[in-house]
Amino acid sequence: MEKLDKNKYPKQSAGRLMIDRVPLIFKNQTIKEVQEFLFQKAQDFETINYLYVVDNQKKLIGVVSIKDIFRYPQKTKIADIMRTKIIKARAFTDQEVVAILALKNNIKAIPIVDKNNCFLGVVDSDIILNVLHKENIEDFLLSKGITKVKDVEMSFKELIEAPTKILIKSRLPWLLFGLFGGIIAAQIIGFFESILESQVILAFFIPIVVYISDAVATQSTAMLIRGIALNPGLIFKRYFIREIKVGIFLGLILGSILAIVGAIFWNNFQLGIILFLTILFSILASTIFAMLIPFFLWKMKKDPVFGSDPIATILSDLLSITIYFLIANLIFGIFYG
Repeated sequence: MEKLDKNKYPKQSAGRLMIDRVPLIFKNQTIKEVQEFLFQKAQDFETINYLYVVDNQKKLIGVVSIKDIFRYPQKTKIADIMRTKIIKARAFTDQEVVAILALKNNIKAIPIVDKNNCFLGVVDSDIILNVLHKENIEDFLLSKGITKVKDVEMSFKELIEAPTKILIKSRLPWLLFGLFGGIIAAQIIGFFESILESQVILAFFIPIVVYISDAVATQSTAMLIRGIALNPGLIFKRYFIREIKVGIFLGLILGSILAIVGAIFWNNFQLGIILFLTILFSILASTIFAMLIPFFLWKMKKDPVFGSDPIATILSDLLSITIYFLIANLIFGIFYG
């Protein structure tokens, strides 16, 4: 048997993870013949969750569970029990997509084929669990702005226990981005200094306006990233419209609650209007940008998790503050000239 060369496939691809010492059988064999084959060769296989049915050109045409081999009569033909609707992947498919494909379809292994549907190997359950665990750690750290250090060969798992210098380099870039975002936010607030001086009460609601905007942006980003991971063929337009509808309803509900609080507890009707409109438009703006950021990263063949949370958070902060003071300036200008 030709030795499997995994190095010709990209890192983090299915080809790098697959194993090829698995049972291959033919559709014209009987269960008795397959059982004898398994008993003779069992020690040669790395996994036998499934038996893969191939033709003479080694093209994958079916799959049989190991359980089926021991619950049907021995005279039964493999062709009569094999499943021809096969969940499979190509060797160049990203490892996370393969793992999620297995999870989504509740199967223990994913067969890997080439462009001609010839069987190459399988990504089995142990590897799938390891990939899911590793990708979960990686996605979490990336989403929080913790990145791998350039020119340093280190996995995210190793990064957690890395030296101080490496940790600083991995965390500093997005923090600097956030710092400059905060400086811009301060400049925006300074631009509206006059209205803030005349209506000091506006300052009390800056934290809650920013928080709501950030929270919605984080939720929208997380939902889209998971949607892309679970369904690479995701129709973005349909998803985008649905999230906009969700954003509108969230804005109406949360804005109404905050408006009532502002109008009743602060006895300020104008403040209630400002808070209602701010929350509504801030949530809409945050939702839009929180979806566009991972979408464009995805289209550029970048991991949509990369920096999505920090970027979305900073943009939502700037947008919500700007919207808040623009609306306040407009409303108080209308009522007080």
